[in-house]
Amino acid sequence: MNTDSLKDKTAPLNNASSRIKRTMKLFRLRPFETGTAEGRSQERYRRAALTAISSGMVKAVMALTLFVSVPLTLHYLGTERYGLWMTISAVIGVLGFSDLGINNSLMNGIAKANGRDDQQLAKEYVSSAFFLLTLVALCLGIAFAIAYPWIPWGTFFRVQSPQALAEAGPAVAVFAACFLLSIPAGIVSRVQAGYQEGLAANLWAAFGSIFALLFLLVVIHLRGSLSFLVLAMAGAPILALALNSVVQFCIRRPWLFPSWRSVKAVVLKNLLRLGFLFLILQLGGAIAFSSDNIVIARILGPEAVTQYSVPSRLFSLVTLASSFIVAPLWPAYGEALERRDDAWIRRTLLRSLLIVTGVSVAISAVLVTFGSVIIRLWVGQSIHPSTFLLVALGLWGVLSSISSTVAVFLNGLSVVRFQVIIAVIGAFMNIVLSVYLTRRIGIPGVICGSIVSQVLVTGFPYFWYVQRYIKNGLPAQRVTVDEKF
Repeated sequence: MNTDSLKDKTAPLNNASSRIKRTMKLFRLRPFETGTAEGRSQERYRRAALTAISSGMVKAVMALTLFVSVPLTLHYLGTERYGLWMTISAVIGVLGFSDLGINNSLMNGIAKANGRDDQQLAKEYVSSAFFLLTLVALCLGIAFAIAYPWIPWGTFFRVQSPQALAEAGPAVAVFAACFLLSIPAGIVSRVQAGYQEGLAANLWAAFGSIFALLFLLVVIHLRGSLSFLVLAMAGAPILALALNSVVQFCIRRPWLFPSWRSVKAVVLKNLLRLGFLFLILQLGGAIAFSSDNIVIARILGPEAVTQYSVPSRLFSLVTLASSFIVAPLWPAYGEALERRDDAWIRRTLLRSLLIVTGVSVAISAVLVTFGSVIIRLWVGQSIHPSTFLLVALGLWGVLSSISSTVAVFLNGLSVVRFQVIIAVIGAFMNIVLSVYLTRRIGIPGVICGSIVSQVLVTGFPYFWYVQRYIKNGLPAQRVTVDEKF
């Protein structure tokens, strides 16, 4: 056989083998040497890989603790008091925006300081964010303290039993105290994310879930009230954050310990400016993505919501898998931006788009093919999604995963104003099209409206920006991309 022909046939196998070997080298705890561009590239990928793996492990731990705690809590509290606890804890979703986007802005600031190897700038960002978030927590705490005596909490939550009526107010107060403490305490995880140390943040989050389960068992054993149960479940993550903060700010990086003298007006301005943009971006996304059930309920009734929400939850696995891959790259993009490492950013963006597209298409194909069977085994015969709905959900999962990949890239480069404009227009078009198409074609119309708005409002601008960046790269002068557009 011709030697050259044999080499041609074995070349693809050798290339694939070398890629696999390079990828496997990333899964190690020992960092790479960052004195060279190649070393920094490998270190970014290593940290992203460890963050992705540990994030999956945390989700598994949280799912396990939830699986164990739900029957224990339900049996201990009873139906009414358990419903009261679930209602109180659901407030977390509503209050998720109370940090005003400052935590995301802080992560970008830390990534910038890391890219410049500037410890003083990092300290200024940490100090400014800590005291700013402390002020936010104090304002919310004062407002809550003023309103608390005037609200009949038992009536507000519509509980009937004397025990639930007596416990409603104190349980809310305990939950509020834990939530307010978590606002400034949560900066430690964003600092770690900014330094691409998601592994550490995820491990501490897992400890928080384990602590919550242990404290829950203690409360049940001691026959404690609902207030103590809330303290166990909501306070355990605060304890984990506190221990994480001690390790981070007192042992590993004592020079980052928040100091009033390190609070700078220009840093506060940057935190608030970029944080406000992140806040609007989050609100736009929340309106667009949480409106589906409301639209269906108003047009087709609550029974149709169930027929849609169960398949929709199943297909959320598509975007969940994609987020594990791309979310850790956010701070890596920011650090690479400061080092002017255009080649790495381009290469990583293209690779992540290819990987996410492949993963999302594969998962969506499986769910579209076997979705009806999976749902029947999962929840029984009551849910029967149409093939049209399954295909639409699969297409939406792919498009949403791809757009999220680009969004992470833009977030890392602090290109937020550009996204805010798209998000506001997209949210409006999404709702209008979803209402119109749901009236015309039923349940699948709500996701078809999301698909059309995603392609027209998000897809084309994102494609334009990505190809422009790949072609032209960063501007020669050091300015944020938001200032250019």
